[in-house]
Amino acid sequence: MAWKKKNWIERIMGIRKEKNLLPEQADEQNETETQEAASPEAEQSVTDNSTTEESITEESVKEESMTEESITEESVKEESITEESITEESITEESITEESITEESITGESLTGESEPAAETVAEPADEFTAETVEEAAEESAKEPEEEAEASEPVKEIIAGTDTMEETAEEADAEEKNSTNQENDPEETAGQVSLDSLEPADVFRFFREISAIPHGSFNTDGISDYLENFAKERGLEYIRDELGNLIISRPGSAGFEDAEPVALQGHVDMVCEKEEGMDLDMDTQPITLVTDGVWLSAEGTTLGGDDGIAVAIMLALLDDDSLKCPPLECIFTVNEEVGLLGAAGIDLSSLRSRRLINIDSEKEGIITASCGGGAELVCTLPAKRKEKTGMVVTLSVSGLNGGHSGDKIGEGRANAVLILARLLHRLSREGKYFLCSLEGGKRDNAIPRNARAEILFKGKIRRKEILAAVKSFAKEVKAEYKAADPALEITVSFTGKDMDERRSVLTRKDSMRVVNFLMILPNGVIDYMPGYRDIPRTSLSLGIAEMSEEGFRTHSLIRSNVNSRKHMVMDKVTCLAEVFGASTEVRGMYPAWEFVTESDFRATAKEIYKQVTGKEAVVDIIHAGLECGILSSKVPGLECISIGPDIEDIHTPAERLNIESSARTYRYVRGILEAFTEKEKKEEI
Repeated sequence: MAWKKKNWIERIMGIRKEKNLLPEQADEQNETETQEAASPEAEQSVTDNSTTEESITEESVKEESMTEESITEESVKEESITEESITEESITEESITEESITEESITGESLTGESEPAAETVAEPADEFTAETVEEAAEESAKEPEEEAEASEPVKEIIAGTDTMEETAEEADAEEKNSTNQENDPEETAGQVSLDSLEPADVFRFFREISAIPHGSFNTDGISDYLENFAKERGLEYIRDELGNLIISRPGSAGFEDAEPVALQGHVDMVCEKEEGMDLDMDTQPITLVTDGVWLSAEGTTLGGDDGIAVAIMLALLDDDSLKCPPLECIFTVNEEVGLLGAAGIDLSSLRSRRLINIDSEKEGIITASCGGGAELVCTLPAKRKEKTGMVVTLSVSGLNGGHSGDKIGEGRANAVLILARLLHRLSREGKYFLCSLEGGKRDNAIPRNARAEILFKGKIRRKEILAAVKSFAKEVKAEYKAADPALEITVSFTGKDMDERRSVLTRKDSMRVVNFLMILPNGVIDYMPGYRDIPRTSLSLGIAEMSEEGFRTHSLIRSNVNSRKHMVMDKVTCLAEVFGASTEVRGMYPAWEFVTESDFRATAKEIYKQVTGKEAVVDIIHAGLECGILSSKVPGLECISIGPDIEDIHTPAERLNIESSARTYRYVRGILEAFTEKEKKEEI
């Protein structure tokens, strides 16, 4: 049950005016309150609330601790109550308990502006609560119920979902049982549609099985073992290399054993991202799958639909004895998400196929025919450290959408590391500080969603001045990214009130060198495809910033659909690094997949898609990297297409896979394979 703005204001007004009431007024008020408490509406407003009659009594909120002076115009102001600072996460069942609301916790000191907060969320206010607005709201409380509901709406939005309900013993046992089931089986979550009910059953059965195996990049031995056992159990031919790549082959169906083979391909690794506070070790523990029957996702983590759905589809086709198809060669590559390393290292000299279907696209109805090449460029700035004493300020940027840098780079999404760098540059005007730490981002191919820095101020620095500078900056940036990242949040906290915190810090010169390097480093779209203004041609995305033993390090992913443009940007960043005294290292470079004007294979794929869905497929060019570029460079004459079902928000905990689209994609791949058996028949005739 959500708190109402009206009730909250009335409680404050009652406390403020309590001492000024005459005895007769007090008796009248007590009688009115008694009648209101006896009403059904009052009973409903008290029942099951996290702040119950037992948790806030006359003893816990005494007349002495809640005086007219303790709740002032300053204590109910714009800065202390904002939509962002009072969220579902900040008001939890644990934070509003009988123990947490005591006489000591509700005092004049904690509710006034006399004491600076240890941490403050800098965000735009949801409502301005001043003495005047409290008075006005109290007068409006006598209006009609419809008006009351409308007035209370802002507060409902702020604390929505923070109710604390009393559980019965049976409910608690059921919840514990559901929690245990979720930990042991990634199949489903309580209240969700069972994964067993999803179709095609074989595809989602295999998806469930691989989801039970942790398989982030560089952690793929387990899933490679699973694939090897799959092949052994079915007597299928397979090749496994030292990297963990596999090629599993099945013969053509009866009458098509000697037909020209077709290759299917996908990667087995996934990006492991989780929500802040999520207690899950994705290197050792399985994710929990949830579905509403329309979308499939994971609880608080990335799903791994990119590219687990390809693995599941290939396994279902390899396992289907009723499938009419030419010989199949299914290629499972590792470590695609960290530079296409598996594809770069695989030996395809034994591959007989000259037609390959890559199942690693995220939009159904799109046949991708070209992609960008890329390279990870690592810059290391050497830096010296020393011990300093002062006041430590912690800054963090969070709430960003992030996403795949190849897919989302053209949408203007904020980069948390670069937002933080701008803030650090702004604060250099407020006083002399030293950089203790700076980190953000986890994947070179993902736009950082979070970043954090600690800086140490020397000399006479007032917290109010720093806080004012951070608030001013936050207001500007929130307006700047209002559309692309509306949940952007900047927080600041202080340690060492008496300037007595001692920390290991970078020298002043190196601190500024790090900030200035981030300020100048290129980021975002460099240029667009000629004739395709909505498709980036060349880009750079800063994916990781971190402290290292040598000093400070950045990982940027440079992409281009033209190899020469990719090298041009790499040279520019290398020149910039040299100016700052930094070293550079190139990792995981892969070529662009060039567009082929005429392709019979692509034409057949377009025709089959219309037969399966009744819709026209669209041939497209993408900016992100696909393994097709590397694979086609290894096999002369290899024609490739890339397809896939609808997957949203890949590389983020919001990732979700459309179930019906996955089913159509499975039928689509079957249709292409069957079409080549029909084509073989016609050619024989």
